[in-house]
Amino acid sequence: MPKKREHSEAIERFRQAGWSGLIALVLCVLTVNALIDQFIWMTQKSFISYPASGEIAFVGTGDDIANPEFPQQREQLAELLDDMREAGVNEVYVDVVFDKSSTPEADARLNTALHDWDGHGFLSSNYTAGLDGIDRFKASIPAIREGVPEVGTDLWQNYLRVVWFVPYIVSDGKTELPSMSTKLADTNLYRNAIHPIDYLFDLTSIPTYELSELQANRTLIQSLRGKKVVIGLSTRDEKNTFTIPGQTNIARSIINIFAAETLKAGHTSSINPYAVLFVAMLAIALVTWIRSSRLRYAGYAIVTLLLPVAIYASGLAGIKINAASAILLLITFALWRLRSRWKRSFRLIDADTNLPSFVALEKDRAIALDAPAIIVARIHRFEEVRKTLAAELHTEYQLRIVDRLKAAEPDAIIYVGPGHLIAWTFAEKEPALIREHLEGLRALFSAPLQVGNAQVDVGITFGVDITPNPNVTRRLAAAVSAAERTNETYDPIEITELGSDEDLYWNISLQARIDAALDNGEIFLVYQPKILVQTGELIGVEALVRWCDPTRGMIPPDHFIKQCESAGRMAHITRYVLRAACEASVAFEEHGRQVPVAVNISATLVHEFAIVTMVREVLEETGMNPQCLTLEITETYRISNFERAGAILSELAALGPKISMDDFGVGAASLEALQRLPFNELKIDRTFTSAIKNNPKAAGIVRSVLQMGRELRIIVVAEGVEDESTLTILRDSGCVVAQGYAISRPVPFDEILNFQMDSKAEPLKKLV
Repeated sequence: MPKKREHSEAIERFRQAGWSGLIALVLCVLTVNALIDQFIWMTQKSFISYPASGEIAFVGTGDDIANPEFPQQREQLAELLDDMREAGVNEVYVDVVFDKSSTPEADARLNTALHDWDGHGFLSSNYTAGLDGIDRFKASIPAIREGVPEVGTDLWQNYLRVVWFVPYIVSDGKTELPSMSTKLADTNLYRNAIHPIDYLFDLTSIPTYELSELQANRTLIQSLRGKKVVIGLSTRDEKNTFTIPGQTNIARSIINIFAAETLKAGHTSSINPYAVLFVAMLAIALVTWIRSSRLRYAGYAIVTLLLPVAIYASGLAGIKINAASAILLLITFALWRLRSRWKRSFRLIDADTNLPSFVALEKDRAIALDAPAIIVARIHRFEEVRKTLAAELHTEYQLRIVDRLKAAEPDAIIYVGPGHLIAWTFAEKEPALIREHLEGLRALFSAPLQVGNAQVDVGITFGVDITPNPNVTRRLAAAVSAAERTNETYDPIEITELGSDEDLYWNISLQARIDAALDNGEIFLVYQPKILVQTGELIGVEALVRWCDPTRGMIPPDHFIKQCESAGRMAHITRYVLRAACEASVAFEEHGRQVPVAVNISATLVHEFAIVTMVREVLEETGMNPQCLTLEITETYRISNFERAGAILSELAALGPKISMDDFGVGAASLEALQRLPFNELKIDRTFTSAIKNNPKAAGIVRSVLQMGRELRIIVVAEGVEDESTLTILRDSGCVVAQGYAISRPVPFDEILNFQMDSKAEPLKKLV
């Protein structure tokens, strides 16, 4: 693959990686990735588990021991608390809210039992939202909690009823309580801070007892010696149960124990999602620049595999990794690449032969840069043969022709065109060598093809384009046109831009002739009017350069303009055109007419600030009103440095002229250039304008560009208006300015004066 094509494709991959990263970043900011991260943390439980410390035990009861109608349950709990204290339990946490009074004796008994722990017996207060929507603590009655230290619990569940984070301190704005997890873990308290819960601890490694079991067998209490005990409800009702990875209907107190074990193990670290996204983005961006597709795909695979490895490793280390943003980046980038491949395969591949189509050839930027010649083969009697052969042999017939071509061009990419046309590129532009090669190809086709059981003779001729034009579509069209002019008997090969020896001599001496023509007045300007579509009023002209040679007549502008560019003389002829156009504008004013003039500026000139000096000097020398001048930038695909070009165009605009983008919609005169450069006018290329009558897509594109112009508040000029119906469609579409043969061909200065007077006296009614 040519280096420039590799570079172009690498830029496309890099751009897609950038957009993927931006999308992932936006989703990250919107916290969409949080749900995915939580799902990842839940799946970690399937393959990672480690034991809890065993220092925190849970005693659960299925009975509602806070029920005020059963005071004996409070008295029995008090007795159990006394037994635990005597057995050497370090701390006890009653994770039950006694919010209603029972008998005074039962309430006082429970309060006394907690008091006897000397600050190591705790009551829990739950942080909940009331019916009025106000957050507050739900605490035990004063008769039970008076003088007893309290801890708070604030467990916020996500939509899966999983709690992932808990605060260090629970506050309702008036009262602050340490959370149960921070007290159980004996860790520091951090105001307005939260810590994650690590659910990778093995649930079975947490010592668990039934309250009734301990009450029935007091000897079991000895096994709690030296531990911290949480007493809570284990009833499986919706208010008191939660979900953890791999388990449902888990008691509230177990969540607090998991949170405490997380703090004790130091598993409170997390990897910022933006950091993960940045690393993944950097890795993908670097991989996109790898030339070898095999190595590049290996790089994609490595980056992708590193994510699950990182997720596994972080789980083992007890670190919460926020990998969702990186996963979204990879998914988006993969979808983008699949979309690119799908578009290429859907639009650029011939359905019958599975070979690239002419559209693929036109879209290949490398051909515009690197292909000296485009060859189009014309298969004669193609449709006649297809009518004769059985339908199932039609594709085989085309493939047999391609195989014969590939025998002489093994490395060539063969493109299948409409019907009887086949194309490829050739790394040679010398006409004699091209002819010799194609004559050899014709000799190969002297033998018939075997298609099914039939032998088929093939007549083949060739059209070749060797022009330096970077517009592949036009080059291909030229080659097709040349092929259509060929015949099998004579002229089986036609090469565009090939002439007699006299023509060749003319070409190699053209630059010297241009200088002489400027001195002799053979090169001059004509002006094509621009009108308001709604009224037909003349609002400006475009200055077009022409060359009338005394012996050869009119020389096509594209021909000698290209010669000027290749010889480095573009600035010279541009100064001439600019000066002549400005002088014409001044002359218009002297005749009492103010006619804005547009001048074409080659994109090759907007890389140097010399163009700014040139325009300034010409404006000062001619005395032209700068606001009546428009500079139309042609062939913007040649702009390689948008920052420099933008600075130069901004300085040009500061002089007063308007800056226009010519031929918008073809080549690289595209949205990127429009966005990055200070254009305040664009001209829709005639490719679209001329087709709006018969091509709905072209009409839709023109309407879209007109709408875009209105939204960007820039002038949109439709060029190439060839007939009245096209002008009518443009008017109905809201087009403001147009030019083309339907309005006027390019004409001399004097005719513009007449045109302008006629348009003021009576607009072009028959056209609009």
